[in-house]
Amino acid sequence: MKARQALMLAALAASAGLAIFGDRTPNGGGETVEPAPRPQPAAAAPKAATPTAKHKHAAVILALLPREDLMGPRDEERPESTLFIAQSLDRAPAGAGTQMPVAVSSATPGLPFTYLGKKYENAAWEVYLAIGDQTYFVREGTVIDQKYAVNQIRPPVLTMTYLPTKQQQTMTIGGEE
Repeated sequence: MKARQALMLAALAASAGLAIFGDRTPNGGGETVEPAPRPQPAAAAPKAATPTAKHKHAAVILALLPREDLMGPRDEERPESTLFIAQSLDRAPAGAGTQMPVAVSSATPGLPFTYLGKKYENAAWEVYLAIGDQTYFVREGTVIDQKYAVNQIRPPVLTMTYLPTKQQQTMTIGGEE
C-alpha cells in the first residue's frame, strides 16, 4: 500500500468515526443565545468629522437629504438633465410624423438555422440544421427552400450563399470530432 493510499484510508476512518460518534444534538435544539442589553447613550448632535475626531470615535452617519435638495428638480423635457432617462418605443418623439419614411436596405438576413449536429459519412460531411419544426439534412451543393445553397462544409465552418442577394454567410459547426 502506498503512503498516499494509507493517508486517505486514515482520513476515511477518521471521518467515519466522526460521523458515527460525533455530536448528535440538533442545530436548533440547544440553548439560544440572546444579545446582552446595552445602556443607551445620551443623544448627541452629530459633529462634522475632523482628522482628530476620526481617530477617536467611530464613523458618524449623517441624515439622508432628499434628492431635490442635492440635485434640483428633474426636467423631463431635457434628456441630458437625467442620467438614466426612461425610454419607451411606444411613444414617438416630437416631430416624428413630419419625417420621410426611411428606405430599408435589402441586407442579407442572419442565418435562420439552428445547428443540430454533423457526421462524416462516405467521405463527405453531412450537417443537420433546423428552422422551427423543419429539419434539414444537407451536404455540399444542397439548396434549401430556393433561398440558401450550401457551398462548403469544412469543420469548424459551414459556408452558405443567400441566393436572392448572392451573398455568402458562414455558420460555426464545431471541430472535426
